[in-house]
Amino acid sequence: MKLNKKIAAALITILVLAIGLVGCNGDSQVQSTNQSDDQPADMQTKNTVKDELGREVTIPENPKKVLALTSAVMQSLFNIDITPVGKVDDYKVTGEGMALPSVGTASSVNIESVYALQPDLIIASSRFHSGFEEELEKTGAVVYYFDPDKVGDIPVVEVTAYIGKLLDKEDVAKQYVQSVFTVADELKEKIASETDIKTGIVIQDGDTIVAAQNASSYGSMLKLLGIDNIVPDNLPNAKKSSFVPFDVETILAGNPDLVFIMTSSKDAENNKVILEKFKSDPQWAALDAVKQNRLLILPFSVNPNRSTPEEMVKATAEAILKTSRQQK
Repeated sequence: MKLNKKIAAALITILVLAIGLVGCNGDSQVQSTNQSDDQPADMQTKNTVKDELGREVTIPENPKKVLALTSAVMQSLFNIDITPVGKVDDYKVTGEGMALPSVGTASSVNIESVYALQPDLIIASSRFHSGFEEELEKTGAVVYYFDPDKVGDIPVVEVTAYIGKLLDKEDVAKQYVQSVFTVADELKEKIASETDIKTGIVIQDGDTIVAAQNASSYGSMLKLLGIDNIVPDNLPNAKKSSFVPFDVETILAGNPDLVFIMTSSKDAENNKVILEKFKSDPQWAALDAVKQNRLLILPFSVNPNRSTPEEMVKATAEAILKTSRQQK
């Protein structure tokens, strides 16, 4: 009996030790899920990310009141089935978005209007809004800064994937992005089969000539349609604006197959006058694009503040194909 008691005691001791080891291993697995080797546990949460200003930001889970301070991000929220709590006045894509309470424009945000909306998450642009980071944070909202230059090769489209990943809506975001690329690929094939256009440029009418960068919404239309933009990516101040200075002599040297002129209105008569002004200029007349009637007014709807990316690429392609078909 004494021997049996000793064996029983030993078995109980082994069992207790085994339970303790299992408990320790379980705790270790939880810690490895929430904590990395180089950061303490209180700094690691599922939704903690670094924004484009290098700040640690904890994104609220399923935020109810999201405010986007640019038109492109506003539309991205709609694309992933999130209705923003307010609008920037630049946004003119959908009636639903235009009816939202205003917080001013992307370049001139009204902080008092932001306070009034009581958002729980603000998505701001490092290009426009880094100067009043403190004021935005005083609203009580989580503030996340994105960089328009770091959302993908085609920012006007891929910003939806970027925002979708941020807000745990990756699947619906990827579906949307793929649908736009599918439309663009079909139109690219049509342009390749019906025209010999290989290079192009988008310029803005004004006192001086400025041209759209590849990463801009306007330059992206050329890229989506398989047309090489003659504007290089490494020009001075390229990250500060969608358009960069680009003189006539440089355009003549590049001799693009296609030139789009971006105007400030959709007034047909006024745009006709602008087109004739360029065509009658002896310098511009030397371009192959002018000789082949490929100096075109960019449709007014090709604007990220007024149209979705798929609408923009469709309008751009239609203008190219229409001119080509008229010449045949």
